[in-house]
Amino acid sequence: MEPLLGIADELERRDAAAAEEAGRVDGLARDLEGLRAEAEAVGAFLAALPAAEAALAEEAAAAEAARDAAAAALAGAEAEERAARKEDERLAAARAVQNARDELREAELRVERADSERTRLAGEAERRRGEAAALEARARDLADALGSLPRVAHEAALAPSPGLAGVLAWAEEARGALLLAGAALAGERDRVAREATELVASVSGDPHAVSGVAGLRERLARELGVR
Repeated sequence: MEPLLGIADELERRDAAAAEEAGRVDGLARDLEGLRAEAEAVGAFLAALPAAEAALAEEAAAAEAARDAAAAALAGAEAEERAARKEDERLAAARAVQNARDELREAELRVERADSERTRLAGEAERRRGEAAALEARARDLADALGSLPRVAHEAALAPSPGLAGVLAWAEEARGALLLAGAALAGERDRVAREATELVASVSGDPHAVSGVAGLRERLARELGVR
């Protein structure tokens, strides 16, 4: 009897070990997916950054040109107002000056908006570059964690190449390695469950008995009439 209970103990141990490792694999897979999604987002921003910076530089230059033109137009309108002699000429000149001032103020606001957007983009770019460096560090930590799993391919445990492209390439390889490890662990638990069922059936005499691994020793002890 005791050898059978020893087998049950071993099956429970194997199942618990496989379950624990499967939990670690699942957790690392979730961490990896989060890392990959963040790396893709940061990479997309940084890839689009040069074009965005060029567009903002062009807008800033256009805004400054519009402001200078509006300032010149205001100076001309004010000169015409000073030169006006008739009442109707003075009224028309005053309206022209007010319109020129409004246009200058709008042009100045355009310059301010362009400057503000360039400042915002520069801050965002700095933040995203910091995120990229942090993601590379996270990827190295994840690679170390993968290296502690016996069923993960050695290549997936190697540190990724520098840069977000290296992180993404490594993440794809690591994802495949974790999928294979998860499948292997699921297969291991299935085999243990089948062995547990066969063990219980051999004692109960019921070839159709179905048994899981959890509580196997206790069920087997009941079948054997021992404690």
